[in-house]
Amino acid sequence: MAQRKMYSAFISSVYESLRDERGAVIDSLLDFNVFPVCMEHFTASLSGKFKDIEQRIDESDFVILILGAVYGSRDENGISWTEREYNYASAQSKPMVALFCDELNALRRRRGCDDLTEDERAQLAFSDKITFARSVTEDMPISKIMTQFFSGYDFSKCVGWSRNCVLSRTELEEWRAAHRCLSLEGTWYHAHLSADDDKYIRTGVIKITQRFDPENYGKLSFDGLNYNIRYDAATGEISEKMLMRTHWRGDYDMDENGVMFGIFTAKREFSGKFNEQTVNKGTRRGIHDFTVPTDVEGATQSFQGEFHDEAPSPKIGVIYVFRNREDRDEYLRQNFAEVLENNK
Repeated sequence: MAQRKMYSAFISSVYESLRDERGAVIDSLLDFNVFPVCMEHFTASLSGKFKDIEQRIDESDFVILILGAVYGSRDENGISWTEREYNYASAQSKPMVALFCDELNALRRRRGCDDLTEDERAQLAFSDKITFARSVTEDMPISKIMTQFFSGYDFSKCVGWSRNCVLSRTELEEWRAAHRCLSLEGTWYHAHLSADDDKYIRTGVIKITQRFDPENYGKLSFDGLNYNIRYDAATGEISEKMLMRTHWRGDYDMDENGVMFGIFTAKREFSGKFNEQTVNKGTRRGIHDFTVPTDVEGATQSFQGEFHDEAPSPKIGVIYVFRNREDRDEYLRQNFAEVLENNK
């Protein structure tokens, strides 16, 4: 059974004067399976001070900023803790909802009055930094604002968590570094060969799409092109016949050991021969089995597998895939010179 994924939102505001608004935000978050993170629920270490807050923001998928008329308690530099939280979250590009409550809207209407306190002036200056805020009104309550934001949000961009597992940005980067060999997104250069026909060789490119995080790294999409080739023995140059191509796409599943399997659909744009058998242009399907090496340090530079084309033109062979075209061509020259010679 798939685990239900949860998300988290850091709530930033003064506490005493905005209790009701914070409660409304928390209720709305829970409606969307988003867990509220409130600093009053944690004990900040005396040594860490703002570092504890930074960690909570890093671990959260969203930041909800609630502003009233009170600027709030300040740090040693005279900056309120709420404004520091906003500044840090903005620097981290955290998705954010900013709410201007009734008291702040009333204060903003009094801008320029002589009787404003220093605290009120500081709050006005802080609010002026926020250009994307939504005003809370009778017609637009907090619940409606939050619904509008989360109903249209693409949660696939969030790390989230399952059960008691929350990955902070640092933990996610550590996971990625440890599993770098399984990171395959990008453009690759391949060669198809077959033991059944010593004249059969196809080269081309594959564009691999992959979301590289613990939940999704095993789901990949391939978009590939295969071409017939020309080989110049004098120069060692391998070139592709651009009009003789096959375009194929497939979705693949990869496990922690680098074993990958997928079904592809290919559209061949020309007719030809394979092992004396006529292969007509058209659409067909097939199977790919790949093995990605997991015993390498850093990013994988090459992997290989097998292809199995279905009838009416069945073919079986091997695929070699490289990050660099130069590496692929050198591998072919060193290991498949005879096959290249057959394709002058």
